[in-house]
Amino acid sequence: MENINDELSKTYFLTAGECDAQGLMPIWLIAERAIETAIEHANSLSIGYSDLLKFGIGWVLTRLSIEMKRYPKINDTYTVTTWIEGYNRRFSDRCYVITDADGEEIGHIRSMWMAINFATREGADLGEIEKECFPVSARACPVSRPGKVPPMGADDIQRQYTFRFCDLDFNRHVNTIQYIKLILNGWTLDHYDANAIDRFDVTFHHECLFGQTVDIAVRTADNISHCSIILPDSSHPAVSSSIRWRPRL
Repeated sequence: MENINDELSKTYFLTAGECDAQGLMPIWLIAERAIETAIEHANSLSIGYSDLLKFGIGWVLTRLSIEMKRYPKINDTYTVTTWIEGYNRRFSDRCYVITDADGEEIGHIRSMWMAINFATREGADLGEIEKECFPVSARACPVSRPGKVPPMGADDIQRQYTFRFCDLDFNRHVNTIQYIKLILNGWTLDHYDANAIDRFDVTFHHECLFGQTVDIAVRTADNISHCSIILPDSSHPAVSSSIRWRPRL
């Protein structure tokens, strides 16, 4: 791991057990690595979990956009580098680049993190945190901000799912990665054999809890799929996502 103040880089080795059915790094693992490096960078800047806990606040990932030119293969070494693009009293924009063993850029990520008050589960104010803890990098990120996912109707509902113990994290709500896996399980193996994900966007609107049953709604037009995870007693999605597909070579 290398930390040069406003950036942090961490190198990984892709094992067979981490690969998807195509022998490549899956989107959910890319998201997991993004979260890991963000946590380590925040910790090194004194704005991590333990640092913010004394203010009764913490970070929640609200948006994530991933664009991949190509995916690491089994036994590949790859590096994830993260930096803060900007911040305000409520949010922090964080970006990433993924490079292969030769230093070639093979993917980019854009994310937004929100500070929440643990007691109220509402937005918190970062005004008490020293500005020096948020070193903004001049490095550019080529990933644009995600667009809105269109509202889904009853005809778009594909299946239902009830959240279980292994879907939860230590906050006792559904883990970020479990939402992403739930979305990606909406397509067949044949579809993934023929198509790769060119861009993946996900926005987290509301947390889900153990025992809740959700509707998973999907709508596809051309090479774009929209997906929403919806609580049956709500007209608004808990999670919304867009996927841009490209033919697999």
